[in-house]
Amino acid sequence: MTLARQALILTLGNGLTRGLGFILRLLLARWMGAEALGVMEMANSVGMLALTPVTAGIPAAMSRLTAKQAAIDRPNVLRAGLHLVTRAALWLIPALLLLAPCFAWLLGDMRTLPAILLNAPDILLLGLCSVYCGYCYGLENTLLPAAAECAEQGVRFLLTIALVLSLRGASTGISAALPGAAEAVAALVVVIIFRRAIPLRHHLTAPSRALQRQIFHLAAPTTLSRLFLTGMRTLEAVLLPVCLRHSGLSATAATAQFGLMTGMAMPLMLIPGVVTSALCMITTPAISRAEGDPRALRCTMQRLLRPALLIGLASSAGLYLTADFLSLHLYHTPALAPLVRFMCPLALLFALHQVQMGMITGLGLQRRSLTATIVSSLASLLCAALLVPLPQVRLFGAAMAAMLGQVISVGWNAAILRRAKQE
Repeated sequence: MTLARQALILTLGNGLTRGLGFILRLLLARWMGAEALGVMEMANSVGMLALTPVTAGIPAAMSRLTAKQAAIDRPNVLRAGLHLVTRAALWLIPALLLLAPCFAWLLGDMRTLPAILLNAPDILLLGLCSVYCGYCYGLENTLLPAAAECAEQGVRFLLTIALVLSLRGASTGISAALPGAAEAVAALVVVIIFRRAIPLRHHLTAPSRALQRQIFHLAAPTTLSRLFLTGMRTLEAVLLPVCLRHSGLSATAATAQFGLMTGMAMPLMLIPGVVTSALCMITTPAISRAEGDPRALRCTMQRLLRPALLIGLASSAGLYLTADFLSLHLYHTPALAPLVRFMCPLALLFALHQVQMGMITGLGLQRRSLTATIVSSLASLLCAALLVPLPQVRLFGAAMAAMLGQVISVGWNAAILRRAKQE
């Protein structure tokens, strides 16, 4: 299957899921309000931290290893990946359940506790999904992951709406936890879809320890990088509301402002991901296959970076021009418009960064990008700590911090890829 066709299939799937996700975010913002949205986003920062070990590096590692294995050995790769993730989940789930009250206390809002607890089943379920998705990408089968993703988002969308509407009078903490409950059910549906579409023969040998070690070593650099990045985002979820309170806002207003940025403005910046996430998924196996041919490698990189650049530029311009419409007519939140206009360069930076990371993973250079992740995250956090407490800056300081971090990451990754092409 050609890169263009793979990208088209994934883009259509991503378009549907991101479209449903955007509509769901919009409805939640209207029905739940910015405060409940802020509580949900704070809890999600902990959930993402717990999910990172089983979702961050696994898909790319499975894709790379599957693409390089002979056809007869590929089911053993899948079996090893499933076993590895299951073992990891058996440690991570109890750890999250035990530490959930501590995380809620660190976030400064015990209302996040129900949403944090509901992330526990996702560790196993989404971990298994990441293994199956990576395996399919390594087989150049993008149709099944795209269909599964659409099914997951559809179930999540309908169930979330049903829960929110039926519990309109619930407390802020319970309301913020409802999307997490829907996500757990949707993830279970996707696991069932994958298991039925890719059955494993029972007479296969036990999961190969050697293959598990290979998957672990391939996934480790990306996982460590993402763990650090997610950990910094969790710290940011603790820091930003505190800094907003120091700027003169009440605790309720600070949580609402946090929800305005992370629950409304930031998802808009990720709109290019409808296409660039598809490019990222097909980038890793494509780059891996072209690794031994410098000319083919350069051509593949150019074919993937150019559309990412164009998509990012178009998205940034579109967000700038439609900021008033989005804030007034969709979110009914006038304060969102100036923030969206200020943050719109992030759409370009996110698009480029996503495709760059797919290339770096395909070349097995994740360790080189780990330094960029550390430096950019620390710079972003420091910038936010200095600017957000200023009453005249507040959320715009957080936006400047996010852009600074992405500029550092994109520039550093560009240098890594330039050197790889020369080698």
